[in-house]
Amino acid sequence: MGFDPPPDDDPFDDPFGDDPLEDPFADDPIGGGDGDSGNDLEEAFSQGSRSTLLAFVMVAVLVHAGLFSASLGVMLIGFRSQWIVGGALAVGGVLALSLAVVGYRRYKRRR
Repeated sequence: MGFDPPPDDDPFDDPFGDDPLEDPFADDPIGGGDGDSGNDLEEAFSQGSRSTLLAFVMVAVLVHAGLFSASLGVMLIGFRSQWIVGGALAVGGVLALSLAVVGYRRYKRRR
């Protein structure tokens, strides 16, 4: 009875065990690994207008808050029968989504 060496297809062998600090996207032709992405982002922000950025942030925050509060309100009503809190959250979420639509249309009309 001799000791056999482990097979080459060891299931515990780390396939990514080379260099943990090596960029895995260094050879990506789409733009990864060049170390220039910070400059690209800075250039994109400098080319855009301040009103576009503010409108985007306003609409994004209102949509996220509206979806969260409306869905949470509906779940509170459906699962826990908390009509007052759930109803207030659902109505507030729908109002936030409505404000997001109004803000988007106002910005689009201005452009």
